[in-house]
Amino acid sequence: MNRALISTLNKQFEPHDGLAVAVSGGVDSSLLLAAACEYYGANNCLAVIAVSPSLGVCELEAARSLCQQLDVELVELQSNEIENPAYVANDGTRCYWCKQELFKLAIPVAAQRGLPLAYGENYDDLKQPRAGRKSAEQNKILAPLRTAKFTKEDVRMYARFLNLQVADKPAAPCLASRIAVGQAVSLDSLNIVASVETQLRELGYKVFRSRVIGTAELAFEFSDNELERAESQRLQLTELAASHHCQLLSIAAYRSGSVA
Repeated sequence: MNRALISTLNKQFEPHDGLAVAVSGGVDSSLLLAAACEYYGANNCLAVIAVSPSLGVCELEAARSLCQQLDVELVELQSNEIENPAYVANDGTRCYWCKQELFKLAIPVAAQRGLPLAYGENYDDLKQPRAGRKSAEQNKILAPLRTAKFTKEDVRMYARFLNLQVADKPAAPCLASRIAVGQAVSLDSLNIVASVETQLRELGYKVFRSRVIGTAELAFEFSDNELERAESQRLQLTELAASHHCQLLSIAAYRSGSVA
């Protein structure tokens, strides 16, 4: 592991006596929390996670497992962004409103412990506009990985070095990301995505998305390595969609950032 890079990250920690990290179950926030624990000690760190219908069960389990591994406290915050009409409208600013809800809940928890709050944006994330970043900047949330110029590969390398279980975990954005911009987010749609993707995982698929189209259609996407298998199981996947009162619209290759 690049010691100079670790030193650069540690310099972001120097001004503080500890850190609260908003975790999501993904590798970025997990590595940030682990690195903070390495620097400050677990007793001087805190993890917070927003629990809502848009958070996949596997992500919550990953966050819990990480905090158990690191022996750091995890505070689970019940968030209600689904009650915000601006979030539900899904007009391209959904991530902003989601982060606003998260930070509204997490900042007081961190402040009560005398800790600054950080989140897991990395340097590569600057390559594209992110509505959530605007919220983080408005709320003065720290982004140590980004500031230290940690790329996604740097994050994964350090996570492997620290033996984190999530080091090679595929990206898993919130379930609302499966709903196309301009299509309202609903509790029913989120529940369908959660249930379908749980069953796809049980079938052994690793990298996939279940996109909700309208109210009664699903479009499945799979990694290039799994696409052929998915095509061979089209009948089974069609039945899976039908069990959720939906029609299977398509089976296609997954591309990061693709939109239903």
